[in-house]
Amino acid sequence: MKYKLPHFEEIDLTQLDEYYNVEIEQEGHKIGIDLNFEGKEIETQSFDEIKKIIENIESEDSKNRTYITSDFKDENGDTVKEYLEFHIEELAEELSGIVNFEDKSNSPEKQLLEKLKLGRIGFYPDGKYGTESFVVFDYIVDRELSDQIVVVNIDKEGKLINLAWES
Repeated sequence: MKYKLPHFEEIDLTQLDEYYNVEIEQEGHKIGIDLNFEGKEIETQSFDEIKKIIENIESEDSKNRTYITSDFKDENGDTVKEYLEFHIEELAEELSGIVNFEDKSNSPEKQLLEKLKLGRIGFYPDGKYGTESFVVFDYIVDRELSDQIVVVNIDKEGKLINLAWES
């Protein structure tokens, strides 16, 4: 059975390749979307869920930004704070074009938080690589400046598993 996802060519659900990817442009920047499969077959329902997420990138992004901001504001949250502090400390000179270090009303970390962009959406509907995440969203400052990312891991039910800082 063939299935047409937005932005992808038709995919045969009974003869899956291990990996598919496309790059789209959204709000002036590029976002990679990839599909990763362990097996050769998958149920239509999984593709229906993937399709729903791809068709609603803006609302998914908004939901993820809420998770990221909550972690930043949480006194016990460390993933986003440490990610932003690392960039401010290590790349202050390079960030001077996007962060106003003279602005005392808005901290550099908060400014950088607002600049995070969705860079990639990766789907793992059948647990490829042993992941429990159905979909991961990678957020970046700027690909030219850093390969460090904030990852939002979401399960099959659409619930947040965790946030992670990766490279």
